[in-house]
Amino acid sequence: MEKPRITRKKIRLVSYVVSLVAVLGIYSASGISESARLQREINASSQRSLAQLEDCISAIHTDLVKGLYVNSPNMLDIMVQELSKDASGAKIALSSLPVSDAHLDNTYKFLSQVASFVNSLGKSLSSGRGITGEQRATLGKLISVAKTLLDDISSVIESVESGETTFTGSASTLAAADSEIMQLSDAFDSAEQDIGDYPTLIYDGPFSDHIFAKNSVMLENSAEITKEKAHEIAAEFTGISASELLFAGEMEGNIACYLFSNNSISVAVSKKGGYVVYIIGSSFAGEEKFTAGQALENAYEFLEKRGIYYMTDSYYSVNDGICTVNFAYSEYGITCYPDLIKVSISLETGNVVSYDASGFIMNHKPREYKEPEISAENAVQNLSPLLEVISLKRAIIPTDYATEQDTYEFHCKNSEGQEFLVYIDTETAEEDNILILLYSDNGILTK
Repeated sequence: MEKPRITRKKIRLVSYVVSLVAVLGIYSASGISESARLQREINASSQRSLAQLEDCISAIHTDLVKGLYVNSPNMLDIMVQELSKDASGAKIALSSLPVSDAHLDNTYKFLSQVASFVNSLGKSLSSGRGITGEQRATLGKLISVAKTLLDDISSVIESVESGETTFTGSASTLAAADSEIMQLSDAFDSAEQDIGDYPTLIYDGPFSDHIFAKNSVMLENSAEITKEKAHEIAAEFTGISASELLFAGEMEGNIACYLFSNNSISVAVSKKGGYVVYIIGSSFAGEEKFTAGQALENAYEFLEKRGIYYMTDSYYSVNDGICTVNFAYSEYGITCYPDLIKVSISLETGNVVSYDASGFIMNHKPREYKEPEISAENAVQNLSPLLEVISLKRAIIPTDYATEQDTYEFHCKNSEGQEFLVYIDTETAEEDNILILLYSDNGILTK
């Protein structure tokens, strides 16, 4: 399942990385002065770190909100891992900014202790004591602190983007740029003051997270194809004549590919199996002439004409006139969220502008669906009493350990109307995941 930390922040992050590479390339080619090179390099690096920081704090806020509705030690353990990972990422981003640590004491303290507090909640549940009202109140305060910090960091980014705050000035050396460092430090001072008063938390040490490598069953069981065959596949899939698609190189990694391109798109075809992994086209769209509903129909038609069946749409988003639909594989009424395909449609032309099947290629495989050990009626008993069930279905979801879990997906809402997806294990009745549903004019997303 896609966790859309997928968004404006990530697009900005990628653009900053591209900006840095472009600046360095231009410097090498044209002999820009050392001073200008240093200024631009610091600026691009700092913008990238700010984007990383915003993304991590946003993730921390989301996980803390979910924590209010968690009702099992297992689910809290998973949240602790996520919080620890995002807190570490935020610290790395902070350390990369030209800001003195003296201006970030409260921020570092908050990041160090927040995951450990949630870990203490897990111990309470494991011991059978449950989460107390006082602990939930503390969690609510932490949510407020995280939201305040996120808003302040977003303000800093807006200030940088508008030119009101800068990283470097006209100094000719890094040392001389110190006069400009205070500008960014001052921007962070308000955030430090805003989050200076929050509860003392229990600190039990860091929670280690592990990254597991995995291999694609689809690719392991497929023969390798030639570059010429991949060229034919790319042309047929896109509907562009082979003479107009030029070979653009090769890409290694988990999915090794042959790359082809013309003036408008790039196409990647896997060396094993000859699967079209992605198509990247123009991200620009003018006046919107199609609705999101029409875009969805066009996306289904695009898949079916290419022999891609048994896909069901889950969520979509609209950004800058482009509607991106997330499809998941479905069989026997069970949605398999790891088998993900994204299709993006221009709302100006109604045409497909990009396609990404990497999730499907990495995760799709034959599955055995066993009868659930736990009935849906019993599973619902493990939901938080603060949630009301709207609907229910079976779903396969990915885990952080490169495995999959068979679950019941409960679509719920709280007393304020905020909607959630809660996943209960069909074998153990434990909570496996919680997602927050976000509805807006730009689509339906989860986080």
